[in-house]
Amino acid sequence: MQATLWQQLVHRLAPNCCLWCQMQVQRPQTQLCDFCHAHLPSLDLSWVDQNALLLPQVAQGLKRPKFDRLYSLSWYRQPYRHWISQWKFQQHHAAGELLCQLLYQRAILYQQQGGPLPDCISYTPVSNQRLQERGFNQAKLLAQQLARAWHKPCVSLFQSPDLVPHQIGLKRKERLENLKGKIQLQERPLPAHITLVDDVITTGATLDYLSALLKAKGVQTVSVWTLAITRA
Repeated sequence: MQATLWQQLVHRLAPNCCLWCQMQVQRPQTQLCDFCHAHLPSLDLSWVDQNALLLPQVAQGLKRPKFDRLYSLSWYRQPYRHWISQWKFQQHHAAGELLCQLLYQRAILYQQQGGPLPDCISYTPVSNQRLQERGFNQAKLLAQQLARAWHKPCVSLFQSPDLVPHQIGLKRKERLENLKGKIQLQERPLPAHITLVDDVITTGATLDYLSALLKAKGVQTVSVWTLAITRA
């Protein structure tokens, strides 16, 4: 997106600081300096048909996933680990804006490289209590970036009337127990191919649970997009 003259003027008078090295950024409307942006860790999936499930380090940790494809920007490492935590738990909106920008850019590249596109995009839900505490659903904001990049609808397919306990540090079986009965699929017509969005995939329990709900209602293909993958 080209910066307006006003944005260029503001940038000259008070430029942003890079969210990683803290030096001044070179261009308006950016959260990273050119050096940090060029050296961001990236997960190259071009050699595995744009599907991280075909990576041995992923397959070892995600046993018999219910979804069919997985795409992530990076392994769960710095600086993504820092930015995701700051956005999710500290309401650091600049970090969230950066992560949304990075996902949008990768979505454009993915489409240019011929990656299969879904009929619609959805996201992992949060309870009303969690939404009030945090003020936003980060998965929804990320899903909206894919929808904008691919010109596809972003739809709410799930609801979580009950609070799902935090899943951090739990094993897969414990995570699945937390999810039972806590997330419901809304009654509506479903297309053949749906992409689900979350911030990080660790054990895959949540996305497996959502994918199983979709498959039970006739969805043929479920793709998953996340910012990062935790190594097996």
